[in-house]
Amino acid sequence: MARPGGNPDFGTKYRFNYGRDKPLSEQVKVLMNLQMKQELKNLADLENCTVPDLIREAIEQYLAMKTATQVRVSEHNE
Repeated sequence: MARPGGNPDFGTKYRFNYGRDKPLSEQVKVLMNLQMKQELKNLADLENCTVPDLIREAIEQYLAMKTATQVRVSEHNE
């Protein structure tokens, strides 16, 4: 039976800590074929992580690469 009034510490004292500096609050939907999805699942199993973790890491690497490229181009144009 639930406690009447709920738990006042829920969400502050009792919450998950995923070890991230910034919380994950946004979603992006990606459509892919079945073979690509299965390859991601297999890779996630090998890496002992989840498919969303793989995708987040790939996006972070892509954004870092693009940012570095843009910085080099802007420095070259100056």
